Amino acid sequence: MSYRRALASMAHHRAVTDSDLFASFAPDERVLLAWVAPQLDAAAIGAMAVADHGARADEYRRALDDLAHSRWLPDEIGWMPGSVLTLTRSHDPAGQRDHVRRLFVCTLLVRASTPDADPVDSLAPLLDSALELGGPARDASLRFLAWCRLELPGDWRDDPSSPMFLTLAVLLLTARPEVAAVLVEELAAVLADPDLPWRRRPRSPLFARRAGDDGGARRLWSDLVTRCLVDDPAVTDPRLATLGRALSGDTGTPIDELRALFR
Repeated sequence: MSYRRALASMAHHRAVTDSDLFASFAPDERVLLAWVAPQLDAAAIGAMAVADHGARADEYRRALDDLAHSRWLPDEIGWMPGSVLTLTRSHDPAGQRDHVRRLFVCTLLVRASTPDADPVDSLAPLLDSALELGGPARDASLRFLAWCRLELPGDWRDDPSSPMFLTLAVLLLTARPEVAAVLVEELAAVLADPDLPWRRRPRSPLFARRAGDDGGARRLWSDLVTRCLVDDPAVTDPRLATLGRALSGDTGTPIDELRALFR
C-alpha cells in the first residue's frame, strides 16, 4: 500500500471510530426540543416575543408559538423570529424560567442556518442553561449535541474550526477521556491549518485564532471548561483537569503535550 493510501486509510478508520463514539451517546435530533418546549407557558412565549422592545410582538408570538408546538426543528431561521431568539440568547438568566427560555432559543439557533451563520455563539449558552437546569435537560442536551456533532446541520460546516466546539460540548457533558482525545486531535489540526483566517492570541488555544469571538463568549467557555473539567469533584482523571486548565487559559500547555496525554 502506498504512503498516501495508508494515510487515507488511517483517516477513514479514525472517522469511523469517532462516529461510533458519538453514536454511543444515543444521538437524537428532537429529544431536547421535546423536553424544553413543554416547559414554556404563554408568559414565557410572550416574554420572548417582546424582546425587541415590543416591536411586532404579535408576529413574533405567533412564530414562536409555532416553533414551540412543532415536533421538528427548522432547517433555517430568518430575521422572523431570529432577532428575538438572538436577543433572548443574549439575556443573562436570573432564574430557572430564564434558563428554560434560553435553552429553547439556543436549541433552535444551534440546529438551524441563521443570518449570523455562527452556531458556536449559541452553543455555550445552551450548555450553561442545560447545566443549570440539570437532570433531564442535561441528558437531553447530550443526545441532541451528539446528533449535531455527527450530522453537522445548519451552519456547522461553514467554518472548519466550528465542529471541534461541538466535540468540546460533548466532552463537558460527559468528561470522557475518549472524547477528550478526539478534541485535542481536532484542535491540533485546526491550529496547524495555515489557511484559516484567524489571528493569534495568548491564553486558551481554543481562541488562538478565532477572529469573531467576543470577550463574553470566551469567558463563558472558560467558565464552563473550569466548572466541568477542573472543579467538578466527580472528574477524577488528572488528564482532564490538565486539559481543562489549558483550554480555559490558565496554563500554556503546548498542543503536542495535550495530544500526548490522551494517546
